[in-house]
Amino acid sequence: MKKSFFAVALFVVFAGFLNAEPVITKFEIQGLKRTKEFAAQRDLKKFIGKEASAETLHNIENSLQADNLFTNISIECEPITENESCVKISLEEKMSILPLPIVAVNDGLFSAGAFLIDSNAMGLKDFFMLGGIFSRDNISGMTIFSRPPKGSSLGFSIYTGISKSDMELVTTEDDSVYDFGSFSFRGSLGVSKKFFDCFSAELSTGFGIVKIDGSDEIKGEIESEKVWESSAAIDFKAADWNGTFMSEKSAVAKAFVDVTPCRDVFNGFELRIKIQQPVLEKLRIVQSAACFYEFDAPIVFYRGGRSASVSLFPTEFSSDSMAGLSIGLEYAALKTKIGLFSVYAVYQTARAKDFDRSWIFNQGAGGGMKMYLSKVAFPACSVEVIYNITEKEFRTGFSIGMSM
Repeated sequence: MKKSFFAVALFVVFAGFLNAEPVITKFEIQGLKRTKEFAAQRDLKKFIGKEASAETLHNIENSLQADNLFTNISIECEPITENESCVKISLEEKMSILPLPIVAVNDGLFSAGAFLIDSNAMGLKDFFMLGGIFSRDNISGMTIFSRPPKGSSLGFSIYTGISKSDMELVTTEDDSVYDFGSFSFRGSLGVSKKFFDCFSAELSTGFGIVKIDGSDEIKGEIESEKVWESSAAIDFKAADWNGTFMSEKSAVAKAFVDVTPCRDVFNGFELRIKIQQPVLEKLRIVQSAACFYEFDAPIVFYRGGRSASVSLFPTEFSSDSMAGLSIGLEYAALKTKIGLFSVYAVYQTARAKDFDRSWIFNQGAGGGMKMYLSKVAFPACSVEVIYNITEKEFRTGFSIGMSM
C-alpha cells in the first residue's frame, strides 16, 4: 500500500514537471523613448524565474500600467528553449514632461496656477514638480522631487513650500470664526524602503514656520509657530488593470511628532484607505476612507475636509480631528483616442470636531465626471456636485489639471 501511494505521488510530481510552463529568463522592450532601458528592466526583474503563465503576463501588464507612463501595451511570450522563454513587450510612452496649467473652482472660490511636472525625471521614473497656485486670498509655490524605493535600494523625497494667505476660518455651518493673514514655509526630507512587492515604509523629518499677521482679537488663540516635524508611515498598495480601469487597493498609516522651540509637543496620526473593485468591465465600486487626529495642535496646523476623503464641509473649514467615508460607483461612459470619460455617484459621511470642540456629523450624496487622458501621465479634468443632506446645501467643485 505504501509503495503504491509513493508511486502515485511520484507520478503526480513528474506530471507536474511535464505540464509546467517555461520560466521567464529575459525581457525585450520596444517603444522606450525617455525611459532608460535599465530602469524599465529593473522593475521587471521580480518576474525573472517565474512561469510564463497567463497570470504572470497579466501581472507584468499591471506593473507597467501602474507606472502611468505607458499606453498601448502588448505582451507576448516567445520560447527560447523547452524550459525558458522571453517576454516581448511593445508599448508607447505617454507625455510625462510638460507645463501643466491648473484651474479649480470650489464652492465659488477660484484658483489657478501652473506647474512644470516631470513624472519620469531623467528617464528613471522619478517625479519632479515645480510651480505655484494663486487665488483671491492666497499665493503659494512648491517644489517636490521623489524617487520611489526600488528593490533593495532606498527611495527618498524632498519638499519645499511657501505661501502667503489672507485666511478666513469657518465652522461646519459656514459661520466665520477667525480672519487673519499668514506667511508660511515648510521643508521636509523623507527616506523610504520597500520590504515586499506591495509594502513600504517611510521616515521623514522637516521644519515649518507660520507667521501670523492679525488683529488683537486673535492673540492668545492663534499665534505664529515654528515646529520641527518627524513622522513614520507604512504603506500598502496593489493595483489591477482590467483593460478599462486601473483599480487600486491601498492603505497608509502615519504617526507624527512635532516639537516647537519652546519644547511644546503635539502629535497625531492619520489613516487612509482606498478600495476600487471592478464588478463589470466598465463599472467599478469606488470606496475611500480617512481619519486624522492631532493632539493639542495649534489652529494654524488644522486640516481641511478633503483630508478625510469627503467634500461635505465648507472649503474654509478646518479641524484637528476628522473621519470620513466615501462609497460609490464609477462607470466608464466613453472611451476615445483622447482618453476615458467616466461618471460616478457617491454617498459620503463624516464626523469632525468643530471650533467649539463639539463633534459634528454630516452626510450627503452626489456625483460627477472625470476624464483620464490616454497619452498624458496627468489628470485632465473633473466635475463634482455633492448635496450635504445635514446642512441642506450643495458643495461644488471643478478642476482642470489636478485630481479632486
